[in-house]
Amino acid sequence: MKPLEGYKVLDLTHVLAGPYCTYQLHLLGAEVTKVESPRGDMVRIWGGTDEELAARVGTGFVPQNAGKRSLCIDLNKPEAQDIVRRLAAEADIMVENYEPGTMQKFGLDYDSVRQLNEQIIYLSISAFGQTGPNAGRPGFDDVVQATSGYMSINIRGDGPIRTGGPVLDYATGMQGASAVMAAILQKAKTGEGQYIDLAMQDVTLLLINRNTSIAATTGEPAAAPGNRDAPMLGRYQSADGYLMLAGYFPAHCKEICRAIGLETFADLPSSEFRARIDEIDTAVEAKLIEKTSAEWDAVFKAAGVVAGGVQDLKAVLDSGHLHERELISEVASPAGTHQVTTAGYRISDAVFGPEGAVPGLGEHSRAVLVELGFTDVEIDALDESGVIYS
Repeated sequence: MKPLEGYKVLDLTHVLAGPYCTYQLHLLGAEVTKVESPRGDMVRIWGGTDEELAARVGTGFVPQNAGKRSLCIDLNKPEAQDIVRRLAAEADIMVENYEPGTMQKFGLDYDSVRQLNEQIIYLSISAFGQTGPNAGRPGFDDVVQATSGYMSINIRGDGPIRTGGPVLDYATGMQGASAVMAAILQKAKTGEGQYIDLAMQDVTLLLINRNTSIAATTGEPAAAPGNRDAPMLGRYQSADGYLMLAGYFPAHCKEICRAIGLETFADLPSSEFRARIDEIDTAVEAKLIEKTSAEWDAVFKAAGVVAGGVQDLKAVLDSGHLHERELISEVASPAGTHQVTTAGYRISDAVFGPEGAVPGLGEHSRAVLVELGFTDVEIDALDESGVIYS
């Protein structure tokens, strides 16, 4: 039994943040019907093999859409809007991440949908929110990294850097799923449907919580950290790459010294250790360059030291961590099989993964309409007139 089994999610999202949110809801057991335009979600053709791109299930689309149903319709047509209204009338949850005002143009905004379904939980995801000084401003992950202050605390080399991921899209998707679960609990208490306004900019400010708190309290931002904050606290070079040491306290620093073979320093009285810390740090630098990141990582692991080698995802995969922790599940698609992530936690010894395949564009259009009560003749007519694509 999954927490959201029996729940129906109407998914009017595209790109990453919204689809990752509804993917989390699917992992928890909800049936998700994804509404796509005739062109399909724009990330269907973001990367992959020739076969995957031909089938429009590229690597940009697969990881956050496995297990969903795809309904392909042209929302510019009134008949298509009516189909979505009929779906909304039966849905428990509706999620959209278009620019503010778009759903209102189609008559699918919260106020309109609530007239059809007073109990619905409706989530709107946007870059900057439905209110505020930037309401309605469009934005993607990389833009929000700039506007939120996130890049300002990640300064390396020649200036602020954009981090990979894209971390803000995925963080917003996870926060969206958390907000939906909170709304479900709120609805259980009040008996009323709920509207959720979630902005990527807001989620980013939560991700840098300490910095946000400092700036709000003092009126000034905290200084941006570097790759090394103190002796034995930060990034160091190895023979072939980098290591991260976490010497937050003298005891941590002594453990690092002992693990890497600098016992003479590790055995010093704390007062002398602190007095000679710069000399010790120089010796640590010289020592770490003698072995590879992987070799030192093994040393740190065996010694129980809070430090680690910087490794790529292939090395993480080769370590067996993803499979041992059941973070990966295999799913099928029109172009073959793929490995996608699960919910990432274990409840009562169960891990929640996707159920079903990665959908082709419009693969379930006909089935969805049949469930709504449309006849084959009516569906054929909608197909021929370009209202739906199946």
